[in-house]
This record gives sequence, C-alpha cells and structure tokens, in this order.
Amino acid sequence: MLDIKALRENPEYFQKALKRKGVDGKVIQDVLKADELHRNLLQRIEELAARQNEVSKKMPSLSGNEKEKVLADMKTISAEKKELQTQQEQSEGVLQGLLEQLPNPPSDSTPDGKSDEGNVIVRTEGKIPKFDFTPREHWEIAEKLNLLDTERSAKVSGARFYYLRNELAILQQALMFWALQEVTKKGFSPTIPPFLTRKQAIYGTGYLAKEENYIVNPGEDDLYLVGTSEVPMVSFYADEILEESDMPQKFVSYSPCFRREAGSYGKDTKGMFRVHQFEKIEMVVFCLPEQAEDIHQELLALEEHLLQQLGIPYQVVDVCTGDLGLSAAKKYDLEAWLPGQKQYREMTSTSNCTDFQSRRLNIRIRRKSGEIVHAHVLNGTAVSSRPVIAILENFQQKDGSVEIPKILHELCGFKKIEKKCLPET
Repeated sequence: MLDIKALRENPEYFQKALKRKGVDGKVIQDVLKADELHRNLLQRIEELAARQNEVSKKMPSLSGNEKEKVLADMKTISAEKKELQTQQEQSEGVLQGLLEQLPNPPSDSTPDGKSDEGNVIVRTEGKIPKFDFTPREHWEIAEKLNLLDTERSAKVSGARFYYLRNELAILQQALMFWALQEVTKKGFSPTIPPFLTRKQAIYGTGYLAKEENYIVNPGEDDLYLVGTSEVPMVSFYADEILEESDMPQKFVSYSPCFRREAGSYGKDTKGMFRVHQFEKIEMVVFCLPEQAEDIHQELLALEEHLLQQLGIPYQVVDVCTGDLGLSAAKKYDLEAWLPGQKQYREMTSTSNCTDFQSRRLNIRIRRKSGEIVHAHVLNGTAVSSRPVIAILENFQQKDGSVEIPKILHELCGFKKIEKKCLPET
C-alpha cells in the first residue's frame, strides 16, 4: 500500500515512477480525486459534529421556544451528518480500492522493461559442465533411477504433482535442512510457520493480485494454503510496533508451498519445475528504511553462497519493471544452468519490498527519538525444490547415475545415486 500523504504531496513522482510499471497516470488522478472527496466529507462531518456539541452545551440555558427551534435544527443537522457519513464510508471504500490497484514504485536502479525479456544479466558464476554424451533433463534421469513417479501422482492428485522416491526424497530433505542450518548460522531465527493463513495475510503481502495462484480451503474455514512462507512470516508482526534497538529482525522459515500455476498451461508439464506443491526455505527481514539496501545485498550474497556451496553454475539477474510484481521495488533472480534444457532457469530470488507490505499490515518501528515509521520488509529464497533439478542435471553421469554435492554427503548418507534393481511396485 502506498502512503496517500506522500502521493498527495508529490503526485508527479508517483506518476513517473508507476508509469515504469505500466500504470496509467489517470489512475493517480482518480486516487487524488477520491482522496479529496474523502477528506472534504470528513471535514464537513467534523464541522457538523462540532455544531452539535456546541448546541448541546447551550441547551440547558435555552427557553422552551428556543429549545424547540434548536431541536428542529439539530434534527436536520443529524440527518445531514448521517447521510454524509454514509457517503464518507463509500468514498473510503473507493479510495481504498484505487490504492490497492497501485504497485510499489520501482527503485531508481531497477531496469525498465515490459516483460522478463527486459531482465538484465548482472554476472555469471560457476563452470558449466561439459559432457561426452547428450545430457538428459531431470525428469528423465529421475524416472530411470526410480526417483520420481508422476504417473501415479496424476492418478491420485492430478497433473503437476509427483511422488519423490528413494534417494531423491532423502536428497530434498537434506537440502532443506542444510539450507536452514546455513542461514541460521548467519543470525536468522529458524521458524516453521502455519501453512494455512487467512485472506488478510495474503492481501497484506500483496499477493491477492495473483489470487488465482492460491488454493483456498473451501467451507467454513476460508483459509488459504500458503504459496510461500513469506505470507505468514511477513504477517508475523502485523499491527505491532517494534523498537529501533531490535532492528533488523531476521527470520528463516521452512514450509511446503502450494500454487495453482494458473496461466502456465503447456509450460514445464514434465517433472518438478512448475508444480502445484513443493518445499522451500524462505528468508524474511524487517528493518529500518536506511538498512534495507544493504540487507538486500546481504540476502543476495547468501543465496549465491548456497548455490556456490552446491557447485551449481548460475547467473544473477536484475529483474526489470515489467517482471517485478506488485510488492517489490527491487528484485534479483538467481538462475541455474540446466544442461538438459540448455538454458538458465530461475532457482531463487530476493526482493526489497520497502514499506509496501508493512503499510498494509500496519507494522511499525519506534525510533529512539520517538518517531514512528513503517518497517521495511525484504524476502529471499534460500533454496526450494528447484536446486534438486539443477543437481540432477549438472551432476549426471554417462552411466545414468548422479553424483551428490559434497556438502550434502553426510546428511544424505550417500555420495551417489545409482540405478537400482528394485522390484516394480
């Protein structure tokens, strides 16, 4: 949510900044008109309330005839006030609805672009593996090693689900636990949040613009399965005032994630890449406004560190305005090289959402001076299920086996996944 006072005082800035995210300048004008109407109604209501109070104080000293006249006037004032209050409530709803349409302005350093084609490659890291055979895609490797079953999951749950089996199930859990430990060592508080949230939590983090990607629990509960643990973690401090001395507050959380993947028909239909259910380790930070940029670089460096430890080649991408989303002012993607697909694909990302989410969720910080400001909120994915894909493709061997990154050997209990002669089940 944008600061209406800031928008009112500097509309030219917001028109220019939001145009970079494709917002028509007319929307800003509509917001300002709705704001002016809302404030005028409030002012008129306050004037009428003041008249009522003034007359109430004089009533005991008035004569009978005077009281009758005053009571008639008060009845008229009361009726006008009631009507204005109805209009004011309606105007507040209109203003709120218009504000909810506005995204967070992009930072000055965010590149312009209309889609992901406008994203800018910042740097490429790691050595792309060379094979003396044609590398296979992850789903083909996993199926041949009896690690992945999408046919039976389709029977049970439909498309875009899978059974992870044998060593791959262990590998994924090892990856999650390892990443949770690594990030915790950096001063983040490990947390397992609720996996179902109320609608307000999704609205507060700015994801209701993509509501089609969330799965609701029908019936009396009206709870949403989380698409990312960013939702319950950012909502952790909703309607609270934090102290400057406690900043920054850093969390790392585990959750399964559930997505509709609406609009992705025909994309990545095989394997584990674009599915309805996966696991993720997410980082969320609450901080002072002046701390946010440095913390964003810290999150990016930590995500890079994890991919480097796994030995996965990747590139850092500066996400452009057209691919930025509603809440983020600045975002980086880390894309891993997938030999089977012969391209880089997104593994993790990190976003600086400034005070956009904290305004919606009413998360504030009390400075030592006593001033109250909205917290700035950042998020970043440490790992998800996708690095498993990168491990399968980058470390595949000619004989069909897959070597495991050394950093995961101890947690997995094996160094290599080889073809098994297990009985068919």
